[in-house]
Amino acid sequence: MSVTKLRRYLSANKTDRRKGADHADEPRDESSETQSIRRTLASRIARSRRNGSWFRLNKLERGILSLSLHLKVTFESSQLAKALVSVLKRLADLGDAVYGLLIAGTRIAWSFSEAAVEWGHAGALAWRHDRSYALFIGRFMTSVNHFR
Repeated sequence: MSVTKLRRYLSANKTDRRKGADHADEPRDESSETQSIRRTLASRIARSRRNGSWFRLNKLERGILSLSLHLKVTFESSQLAKALVSVLKRLADLGDAVYGLLIAGTRIAWSFSEAAVEWGHAGALAWRHDRSYALFIGRFMTSVNHFR
C-alpha cells in the first residue's frame, strides 16, 4: 500500500465508524484495512532498517511508526494519519539513493564553493544552489569511494 493509498483510506475511514465501537470495554477485531496498514508499516520499517534510513529519523518519528505498529491503533484519527504520512514520506526520501547522493553532493558543493569564494571567484556562490552540480559531485565521490 502506497502513501497515497494510506492517505485516501485514512481520510475515508475517518467518517466511517462501526456501530458499538465507541464503548471501551467491547473487544474490537481488526479489519482487513487495518491489517493491511500494519503490514505496510512493518514492511516499510524493515526495508528502512536494512538500507539505514530508519536510523536517520529522529526519535519522535521512529516512535510514531513503532507505536502505531505495536499498539492496537484503529487508524481513524486524522492527526495520526497526517503524522504517519509525513513520516513515511520522509522515510521514502531518506531511502532514495538519488536523494542520498544529492545530500552528499550538496555538502561537498558548499565546501568547494566556500573555498573558491575565498580564492576570489565570486561566481562560485551559485554552485551552492545548483542541483545538477551537487548530484554530479555526489555521484563522482561515491564512484571514487567504490574504487578504493
